[in-house]
Order: sequence, then C-alpha cells, then structure tokens
Amino acid sequence: MLLHGSGGSERSLAGFGQRVAGGRACLFVRGRVPWEGGHAFFRRNPDRSLDQADLAARCADFCDLLRRLAASEGRPPLLVGFSNGAVMAAAAILDAPALSSGAVLLRPLSPRPREPFPALDGYPVLLLGGASDARRHPSDTPILAERLRQAGARVTA
Repeated sequence: MLLHGSGGSERSLAGFGQRVAGGRACLFVRGRVPWEGGHAFFRRNPDRSLDQADLAARCADFCDLLRRLAASEGRPPLLVGFSNGAVMAAAAILDAPALSSGAVLLRPLSPRPREPFPALDGYPVLLLGGASDARRHPSDTPILAERLRQAGARVTA
C-alpha cells in the first residue's frame, strides 16, 4: 500500500511502486485533504508543523481502511509512505501495528514527537531520509529510528 506526499495523488508513486513491488499487487491510496494542487493525508499548521488533532482523526479513518483490507485480503499490507504519507503510515503503526506487516518510510517525521510509543515487538521498518532536504532536518530520521528501536521495532535506517 503506497501513500504519497503532500500535494500528490494516488498516481504519484505508481511508477516507483511497480518497480519495487516485484510483480506483486499495489494499492495506491489518495489522501483526502486538498493540498497544494493535489492531496495530503492530514493537515499541517501554518508553520508546517503537524496538525495533531487532524492527524489523529484521519489516522483513525485510515486504520479503518486497513482493517477492511485485512479482512478482505486475509493478510495485512506492507505500508510504503513518502513524506506526508510516511507520517500517516507511522501514525498507523503506532495506533495499530497489527494492521500492517511492515513499513518503508521515505522522508519520515515522528507523528508523535512528545508522546511515548507503544510496544512494537519486532515490527519491521525501513526508514530513508536525506542528509540535505529542504523540508526535513538531518536528525528527523535518526530520531524516529531510535524511538522505534526503543519501542522494540526492528529498524533499518
């Protein structure tokens, strides 16, 4: 399941998903918030910080989608999120880790920078962040990686 970044759409990661999926089926999800000529999975505040209330509400809806998908497919999906989609995927991992089989988070931020993480015993996560990124601080990925490790996730960053 691929989740695009801010201003994107369900088509934003289509080429990437098809290349990395190795012939497996991909589900491309579009965020429901109109944003910068496209869509996002949740709102940001004017200072670009995360709108925590909106993220929590929209994450609950996203987890409902994951529950329905798992019921129809019989197994939870691998979440692949880019930027805004990576934050939504990370929030879903923290809210309901059993609803996904693992995650690849590209340009992630912590969805809960000040809250404790639940136990994520062995949950597999790959984090990819850049050293020079206009919208991310170089420490964002390492900080999230460490917090996930402390919660028990199996992290590669």
